[in-house]
Amino acid sequence: MNNKPDSRRILAGALFALTLASVAASQASSGQRVTVSIPAPHTTSKERVVGFEIHVTSGKIAALPKIPIGWNLTVDNDPSWNTTITASIEVGAAAVGPDYFRDFIVVEKDESLGVPFWLHGEIVVTEDFKTQRRVRITPNDFAMKAVANH
Repeated sequence: MNNKPDSRRILAGALFALTLASVAASQASSGQRVTVSIPAPHTTSKERVVGFEIHVTSGKIAALPKIPIGWNLTVDNDPSWNTTITASIEVGAAAVGPDYFRDFIVVEKDESLGVPFWLHGEIVVTEDFKTQRRVRITPNDFAMKAVANH
């Protein structure tokens, strides 16, 4: 039996190690993190927010600094860097005002696939908890500021 290392095994092991290192590097936090706000959602003074859905292209939800009590939130940080966050209330008392959207999420941008970063979505509001109105949020409705040190 030959105890010498087989050059094919060494090469295969090296390739495996390089692949693991590449995957780890791509999963490491390499993108810019920004806090996201919706400074002026198109709501009336009588409307309360009862839900929202935000879509992120070329980014992921990195943090949710303020989750209201009585809310269901689902974050789908898809490996394709197309992320969706959906949220809705359990009870009417959990509804929030439009000021909730000040620095409400932290997003990590990743344009490494050559697809531009952008956000869009909708906010669900109501005045009477019987009827709801959906407010479309376009990329121009968002404000972002860089997060120092992540």
